[in-house]
Amino acid sequence: MIRFIICFFCLNLLLLSCKKRGCTDINAENYNADATHNDGSCSYNSDDSINIKIIPTFNNLELELDSVYNTTEGYGVKFSTISFYISQLTHQNDTINASSLYDFRDNGSQLLSAELDYKSFPSIQGFIGVDSINNHSDPAAFDNDNDLNIENAGTMHWGWNTGYIFIKIEGKADTLSTGLFDHNFSFHAGTDAFYRQFSFDNLVWEQTGEHAHTVTLSLSMSDFLSSDSNTIDLKNEFITHSSSGQFALTEKVVDNFINALSPQ
Repeated sequence: MIRFIICFFCLNLLLLSCKKRGCTDINAENYNADATHNDGSCSYNSDDSINIKIIPTFNNLELELDSVYNTTEGYGVKFSTISFYISQLTHQNDTINASSLYDFRDNGSQLLSAELDYKSFPSIQGFIGVDSINNHSDPAAFDNDNDLNIENAGTMHWGWNTGYIFIKIEGKADTLSTGLFDHNFSFHAGTDAFYRQFSFDNLVWEQTGEHAHTVTLSLSMSDFLSSDSNTIDLKNEFITHSSSGQFALTEKVVDNFINALSPQ
């Protein structure tokens, strides 16, 4: 019996010794394809960076500012401004940003970049707009490199009202088929009531550098104007500055905007 126990113990030692120890995580810098047993030695690059891009589209084609597109009503439409704030992008306990300003005319499709590991963000949730505390703070008190600083916010902060403009969509429409595009539209959505959450699962991060990864979101401006449940008729619904008498249109603008934003 004792001889059997000794033989069994030796056999287990032999089997364990045959397992090649090393790092078995393919995402680690020192991944060992031959290793069959993780020995806890995996190391990860601390200089990883992530980028988030948002590409506006119209009917599934990349949108260009000041170019002509056709709405479901047959109107010609040109977009001159697409700007908005995205805040508190997180996954569980990991945070990407506090608040970032997207300005398609000035910065193209780039929303933000950060020195973070993309593997920490298989999904994200965040908010369109600026949280109540920051929304009511002095915009001149933020650091110079903060997107909430009044110099960086520019016209995305109401001079006549407290707080930031969360979403600004502006342009011209030809609602009479004259080719004149003399019908302006201006959607300025803000105030605490329209600080809205969104979430995206199963993000696809594309490697865009040795230690850089990018995720791209799509903003469908055709869906913004005409979603399954809400259509913005530019002929009759063409202006809101989020005042009390414009609540219904502002809510439609915000809801349509969030529904128009999705991972590519």
